[in-house]
Amino acid sequence: MSRLRGNHKGQVAIEMLFVLAVILTGIVLVVPVYLQGSGDSLMLVAVRDASAHAAAYIETGVVIDSPVYRGLNIIIANYTAYRSVGFKFVGVTIQSEDDVGVRVLVKFSHDLGENSTRDEAIAENIGKFLKAYLSDVNGFMLDGEHLYYRNKLVVFNVTVGETSEVIP
Repeated sequence: MSRLRGNHKGQVAIEMLFVLAVILTGIVLVVPVYLQGSGDSLMLVAVRDASAHAAAYIETGVVIDSPVYRGLNIIIANYTAYRSVGFKFVGVTIQSEDDVGVRVLVKFSHDLGENSTRDEAIAENIGKFLKAYLSDVNGFMLDGEHLYYRNKLVVFNVTVGETSEVIP
């Protein structure tokens, strides 16, 4: 009888090892997918934060003498005349993504009236700010004129009013 109990304990131990192996295999397969999705979410949150910051900065109309804010200072000096213009961050979304890069759509609105030339210049300067600001955020890296997030090229499609400008 005691011999049967010994065999039974061995069988239970083997079954437990099998269950543990199945659980560990599941973890190994699921965690990398979760971390990839989580990384994309973190990138989008950082872009959203930078965009909201840009809109608030422009709307306030107070300039800071810093290289990061150079693009926004140009907008304030040349287009808003240091006054409130109802400049708002509307939203951000990923337009496309592949193994090489990601294209992010960032939308803004304002009460300045329609002027595509002005809005194009504003969009370009916001794009410059986003690249400079995000280069200091963990996971982002500025290499020359190109911004990367975890070795993926980030391209901004900045829309101001009805005008869109692609910032590589």
